[in-house]
Amino acid sequence: MKRIDKVEQALQQIWQNKSQEVLLNGGSSAREIADQLMITRSNASGDLNLLVREERVIKIKQYPVRYLPLMVVEKTLEMTLPRPLVYKSLTDLLSSPEQGNGVIKPIDPLTDIIGSQQSLKNAIFQAKAAVHYPPFGLHMLLLGRTGSGKTFFVQKIYDYALYAHRLKPDAPFISFNCAEYANNPQLLLSQLFGYKKGAFTGADQDQAGLVDQAQNGILFLDEVHRLPPEGQEMLFYLIDHGVFNRLGESSFQNHAEVLIICATTEDPESSLLNTFVRRIPMVIKIPSLDQRSLSEQVDLTKFLFCDEADRIQRPLKVDIEVINALLQSVETSNVGQLRSLIQLTCAHTFLNNMNDDGYLHVKMRDLPQNVQLKWGSGTEMMAGTKKLTDYLDMVTVITPQEQMAPKKQFNDANIYRLISNKVSELRQEDISDSEINQYIMTDLRLHIRNFVTKSEVDYSLLNFMEPKVLAFIKKLRKYAEKQLRRTFDRRFDYYVGMHVDAFFKRKSDVETIIPGDLDVLERENQKEFQVAIGFKQLFSEEFGINLSEIEVAYLIMLLLSIESLSDRSKKKVGVLVVAHGDSTATSMVSVAKELLGVVPMLPLNMPLTVSPEEIYERIAQKLAVLDEGLGVLMLVDMGSLAMLDERLIESTGIKIKTISNVTTSMVLDAARKINYMNVGLNEVYESILNDFQGLAQATNGDADKPKAILSICTTGAGTAEKIAGMINHLISETTDEYIKVLQISSLKMAQHVRDLKQHFNIIGSVGTKDPRLGVPFIPLEDLIDGTGENALRSLIASRQFKIKRQPDKHYMVRELTEDTLKQYLLYLNPTVITPVLIDWLDTVQTAMKITLSNTAQLKVLVHTAFAFERVLKNEPLHYTDTLSEEIDTLSELIIKTIKPIERQLNLELCQDELLFITEAINDVC
Repeated sequence: MKRIDKVEQALQQIWQNKSQEVLLNGGSSAREIADQLMITRSNASGDLNLLVREERVIKIKQYPVRYLPLMVVEKTLEMTLPRPLVYKSLTDLLSSPEQGNGVIKPIDPLTDIIGSQQSLKNAIFQAKAAVHYPPFGLHMLLLGRTGSGKTFFVQKIYDYALYAHRLKPDAPFISFNCAEYANNPQLLLSQLFGYKKGAFTGADQDQAGLVDQAQNGILFLDEVHRLPPEGQEMLFYLIDHGVFNRLGESSFQNHAEVLIICATTEDPESSLLNTFVRRIPMVIKIPSLDQRSLSEQVDLTKFLFCDEADRIQRPLKVDIEVINALLQSVETSNVGQLRSLIQLTCAHTFLNNMNDDGYLHVKMRDLPQNVQLKWGSGTEMMAGTKKLTDYLDMVTVITPQEQMAPKKQFNDANIYRLISNKVSELRQEDISDSEINQYIMTDLRLHIRNFVTKSEVDYSLLNFMEPKVLAFIKKLRKYAEKQLRRTFDRRFDYYVGMHVDAFFKRKSDVETIIPGDLDVLERENQKEFQVAIGFKQLFSEEFGINLSEIEVAYLIMLLLSIESLSDRSKKKVGVLVVAHGDSTATSMVSVAKELLGVVPMLPLNMPLTVSPEEIYERIAQKLAVLDEGLGVLMLVDMGSLAMLDERLIESTGIKIKTISNVTTSMVLDAARKINYMNVGLNEVYESILNDFQGLAQATNGDADKPKAILSICTTGAGTAEKIAGMINHLISETTDEYIKVLQISSLKMAQHVRDLKQHFNIIGSVGTKDPRLGVPFIPLEDLIDGTGENALRSLIASRQFKIKRQPDKHYMVRELTEDTLKQYLLYLNPTVITPVLIDWLDTVQTAMKITLSNTAQLKVLVHTAFAFERVLKNEPLHYTDTLSEEIDTLSELIIKTIKPIERQLNLELCQDELLFITEAINDVC
């Protein structure tokens, strides 16, 4: 069972059978779940938030945040809860007027802000009072330093006005920065109030202003101190009388009902007219970052890291020292500066680990250079980290909060404009051009990755390109194919075409941002770099255009993304098994390949006479053979071999992860995860560490005790009995020697295990939780999948037990299939049809010369049984996909082999159902 499923199961067991009153006031914190399951709080928090997004768990935003299982709550309250499943409280549910409809009031946007009960409590009280003041609210002035969050707070005020029904749902929110036109007062006032035709040179028609656009809504004026005195006078006349005049009008004939919110970083007494200030009765002070508590600063930092996780769609692990250094480095108490530093840090992390599939680990080395130099060491750094331990684990896990929706159309002018704005912002923070360049490269990579992998391909758009552009794309494609010695399909035309077409439509203001740094791209991607330089030459010859370095960088990354479309699915993590002895490693790898088929895995046997230097050379040679670009997992028998990591990584350039104390079960688990789950290096490494931590041989002191295997379940009954039955069946097939199967609950496992070890020689355990006894543990999901079954037989065999008879290879598949079908079939008898279908699938596997895993067999068997059930119901599926040659050929075998079953059941499958069965088999091959 995966950790996230264990978290959900624990939550359900805590809150099932609880009364309505208990549920409405209850919930488990991440810390409580972590303590029960003996995992870190950050991991528990990450899993719980993922369960919330998957709509399996409810989140109650109190302090501390609490969680409840959705299924239990909805069943107990007999109502369907609205989405998203994040609420301030459930206590008002039963008293709500909408109770009968199962509706809970949405969260108050202002109380959802970080610091709503601390530093921002007074500001929120003032804002709410202003919004509710009749008839249309009180105008507000926000005071605060640059980057304190004034704009964010104003947006929340608008959200609150909608939430409180003080504004209509379609009420406008208009934002205007008075500094943008500060050097041209006439233009500023025309933007704000509009103008009449002929008011000034170029005013050839009437033009409405922002006040008109904000009618019945909110007008936000940032940096209002940059508004000229004339404009302030026009504004307070509007506040007093509800009317205004446009430039060129002699009378106040325009009416407006607008709630005005202003913001400034300056002292209003010295920077604004007294007559203007007196007309804004509600002055709200927004605290700067250094005026907020440490817990708020931590929450803000985690929130900003979460934004970056959303942006790059990758989970993050952030070291506590990183958060400390960032908070200590924001000298101006500016949240905006903190955001910029976090973005740069994550950009470094992304560039350093962009080929990894798992978590991105944010470390001190990823911080901007100026932060590293100041906070790399010292007592102040240590003291700050110690304070943070009250609020953070040593490593904080940040998971993306939402999936980015694919964009309907491609607009890469937008990414250039966004980057251009960000460059200006970073330069104001005195960030070096080299670090800014890294940020740009990261944004380009993310933009291209999202475009190529997530956008909808609409080849019809190629028809709208100018003929000369389309012909030029063909020329680029032919050139790229020749230089890279590979063939591209029309996806090249589409992706490169969309970019080139957009390039010609962009204006000059976004063509040049800052000089790009192509050194890294050239060093890492020499072939693609040369092709992009060739593209640049072709642009110059064809259109007389000299591409900037940023365009060349874009083309390199676009080429890499297009190439990876066809290559990505073929690559896998390699596994190198290294063990001392003449054939130990070979034996382990042979078992894995025999049970799981083709695996990117090699053995390396190490006789004890081999020198350390020779060991190093042999390992390096094997790594070079195994690596497909995704890295290699080394499973070794001695810790000393793991010490070669850094030297091997440095000399070979291959990403390596090493785990000591290798066993056959560990090798099987690695092969299964890589072959069938298609996981990355970090994921398989962490998964195996978690599953096999503490694995070692049983001590000789237990040799005289009765042998036993533990069957572990959270409840100690039900599932544990099912597991025990499976284990007993495998034991009875494998040996005549008596082995006791002991059922225990994981909830009181530590005490039970201590007692049992005094009386039994525990040789292994199976179930939902690893007791960490130093003996093999087989997760329940592995037992079901088949690899665990083989590992358990191997465990018994390794104890030199006498083999009794040929095992029933279909036992696990038959049990699982029957259990599944009993839940869903109405007409067919699962006990009768299951062995019939298993025999048929055996025939198919023999004919195809393949061996399917238990999970794959289960999928095909259940699908086929459902197909026969649909015949009885007269509800066949209809196959609408284009029939591929592969499916068409395979379907001949399926039709031929399934005919006897149709005759035996007196049921005939239609052609469409047969094609779906064929697809199911083809998918798992």
